[in-house]
Order: sequence, then structure tokens, then C-alpha cells
Amino acid sequence: MVARLFRLRVALLGGGFRGSFAKGLRTSALLLVLAAVAILLAMLPARLIADPTARSVVDLLVGGTVLAAAFVVPFFENRTMLEPRQFAQYPASAGAVGLALLVSTILTWPVLLLAVWLGALAVLRPEWSAAGWIAPVALVLAALVAISSARVSSLVSRLVAGVRHAGTLRTTGVVLLIALLPVAVFAGATAFGEQGSASAAEGARVLGWTPFGAPFAAIVAAASGESESALLHLAVAGGGLLLLVLVWVLLVARSNRTIGRPVGAGVARSGLGWFDRFAARPAQVIAARQLTYWARDPRYRVALFAIPVAPAVMLVAFWVAGADLRSLALVPLPVILLMFGWSQHNDVAMDSTAIWQHVASGTRGRHDRAGRLAPVLMIGVPVALIGSSITVTVLEDWRVLPAVIGMNLAVLLVSSASTSFFSVMMPYPATRPGDSPFVQPQWSGSGSGLAQTMSMLVALVLAVPPVWFAVAAILDPMFVENVWALVFGVGYGAVVLVLGVLIGGWVFDRSGPELVAVTQVFD
Repeated sequence: MVARLFRLRVALLGGGFRGSFAKGLRTSALLLVLAAVAILLAMLPARLIADPTARSVVDLLVGGTVLAAAFVVPFFENRTMLEPRQFAQYPASAGAVGLALLVSTILTWPVLLLAVWLGALAVLRPEWSAAGWIAPVALVLAALVAISSARVSSLVSRLVAGVRHAGTLRTTGVVLLIALLPVAVFAGATAFGEQGSASAAEGARVLGWTPFGAPFAAIVAAASGESESALLHLAVAGGGLLLLVLVWVLLVARSNRTIGRPVGAGVARSGLGWFDRFAARPAQVIAARQLTYWARDPRYRVALFAIPVAPAVMLVAFWVAGADLRSLALVPLPVILLMFGWSQHNDVAMDSTAIWQHVASGTRGRHDRAGRLAPVLMIGVPVALIGSSITVTVLEDWRVLPAVIGMNLAVLLVSSASTSFFSVMMPYPATRPGDSPFVQPQWSGSGSGLAQTMSMLVALVLAVPPVWFAVAAILDPMFVENVWALVFGVGYGAVVLVLGVLIGGWVFDRSGPELVAVTQVFD
């Protein structure tokens, strides 16, 4: 079976060159560019860093990051991976199918490009020759760990998400990539500075004891004459590889014993905008509809344009008062995220033309609450991560980046939790679709002022704990305190958000007719 899959892999490799001459030329040019990028990635540290010790730290960080990416990326994008279920009808055991798929993965373009990069590292690092036999063994282990990681991650994604949620996973992956790429570039740039070198060395030391960084740490240790440490790092890499292979075989057996729920033949596959990227589930359909509203409805765009005004006015006031603007760099982004989450305090009334469908069809309130958070989170999380990098750049101390990220994400999550509750607890009529977004309809109830004030006050109170921990970590920029501030901020915000969705969903279930009455007040 291995030989058959190898022949299939060769055919798949040549598939990109078949067809027209222009197609083959484009494929060849793309592969040459990717190979040049791989070689350049191996060449840049040797050209930019003269100190062998500093260069070894960069090589370990880059190598560990590449292997970690081989584990993370296939979870979100696995369309090019062969699936074990495709071979379930063949008279072969799960172990044979798993071994054949694992071995034949060597003949794929990503693995071949990985081999080009590893080979370039071996050629462009003359100091690695002192490592002896450990260097080639470690590089082979690195390639095998990458292959096994990609296989395990891809199959876990298929078993957990399946075909129905594949579009949602890809959308999530794109959002995370957009959010994390600037942070990674910023961290990599600051690692070359004097303040970042110590933290980079500490991060490389920790990464070296994981299966992703252990192969490169073994080469560095062996080149430095530390044979025992090199063998320990090789053992970590080998143990991680064996664990990944074992998990892969178990997942293949599980995959061949289960059948995915088929998608109906009449289900539309394209041309539906955001609905193509989300599964046919209540919360995800509502999320797709909300994203469509945000792209087309001017009422949402007006709210977005108004959000940056408040922090700008605050900074001007502080500047007039003589405050140090650099010390105030922490203020604008949390205020923007707080107002961004708070802007959805009346999202039920904004969706007045469709809310009756949720009540009439028996849609659960938690699904409604969760689906409406999609635009806020898909925009807010990248803004929080990218803005945190800009904030730390102004502060000129990237050691506080974890605490700043934790604080900003927590503020976004708790403000979203507050509006998830108050938008159903204290709704009021909003501007109708197609009317001017600056017109506020008359209403004899409690009015918009009380709902807006209460939702803002609750969001501010809920944001106090993560902000307190983050400020304490920023004032004392130690690694452990900053990591704790990040973990606490994200964990606290996530718990509050889940509670806000569940409590808001419970209120939605109990007050469905009242919500319809408020939103349809002009009909």
C-alpha cells in the first residue's frame, strides 16, 4: 500500500504542471519563489548576526516556530490532506493505512520545501559541523516531527469539525493570522535589540525543551561541546515523535470506524457570501447574517466611525493638562475596545426585521447571543493584538506585551458580555433599516439613556480585575507576572463572556414576545 500511495503522491505532485503551458509555468515560478524564500530564511540570520551565540538563539526560535506552525496551520487548513476514511474500504488495517499515509507525506510540496530549508541550514551553519552525527539526526527528527504534527493536527480537525465547520475553521484561522502576524514581526524585530536579547534567550531555552525546538537545541548543545544536554534534547524530540505517531495511529483507527454526517445534495456551496464560511447551525447562521449586516448597513458603520473619537478627545485633554503622552499610551486601545464591545448594547433592536424569526422558530437564546458576537470578536481580537504591539512600541518596553494583550482582550470580552445581557434585558427601539442613522425614534419606555449607562457601568466594573493585574505587571515587568496577567485576563474575560451569553440567552428565552413588541413598535 505504501508503494501505491507513493505513486499517487507523484501524480499529485505533477498535477500542478498538467494542462496548459501557462499553468505549468506559473506552478514552476511559484515553487521557485517558495524555495528561494526557504533558502533566504536560512541565510538571513547568518548574514545579519555575527555572534554565533546570538545566531543559535535565533535559529532555535525560528526552527521551533516553523515546526509549531506545521502543527497549528493544518488544523485550520486541511483541504490538501488525504484522509484515512478515503482508504477505509481497502482490505488493510488501520496501522497499515496510517503508516502508508505518514510515509507518503514525504512526497508533498510543503515537506519538500521544509527539506530545502533544513538543507540550507546545514550548509550555511559551519559551526554545526562540530556537532558531528547529532546534527543530521536532529534535522531528520525535525522533519519527522513536522510531518507527524501536520498529520495529527489535520485529522483532529477533520474529526472535530468535519466538512460542515471547515469554512468556520478557515475563517478563524485567517482572523488569527491577521492578528498574530504583526505581533510576531514586532517580537522578532525587538529580539535583536539589547533589551530583547535576554528575553529571547530565555524563550529559546524554554522552547528547546519542547518537541518543536528540541532538535535545534540538540545541535546547538552538541556544537558547544555539551554532549549530555544534546542527547537529552534528542530524547525529547524522539519522545515527542513517538507520541505523535501513536496518536496518529489511534486517530486513524477512530476515523475508519466513524462516518461523518453527509451534507445534503441541495445545499448551496458558493455564492452566499459569509454563509459559505459558516456551518448550517443557528449560532453560526446568525453570525454570518450579522457580518453581512455590518458590511452593508450604514447604521453599524456610523457606530464604528464614532468609536475612535472618545480616546482621541481624552488624549487631547491630557496633553493640554501637561501629561506625558508616552505614559498615556495604555489608555486609547482599552477605551476603543470597551466602546466597541459596548456598541452592541442594542443589537436586538438593530436586527428588528429578523428577531421575530428567532422567536417564532424557537431559536435558543444562547445561540442568538453567541452568533451576534461574531463581528465584535472577529474585528476586536485583531485590533487588540495589533494595537497592543503599537502600544508597547510607544512604551519602548516589549517585556510588558503579554500583560497589555491580556488587559485589552479582557476589556473586549467583558464589554461584549455586558452587552449580551443588556441588549435583551433593556431593549429600546432603534433606527429602522434604510432610515438615517442619526435619527432616534421616540419611545415611552425607560429610554436609551438608562440602558446605555447601565451596560457601560457594568462593563467598567467587570473590567477592573484584569486591568488591575495588568497594571501591576506593567509596573513590575517580570516575565512570570506578565504571563500571569495574560492568562488571567484571557481566562477571566472568557468566563465572563460565557456567563454573559448564557444569562442573556436565558433572558431571551423568557422575554421573546416582549422583544418582538419592542422591535416591531412601528409596524
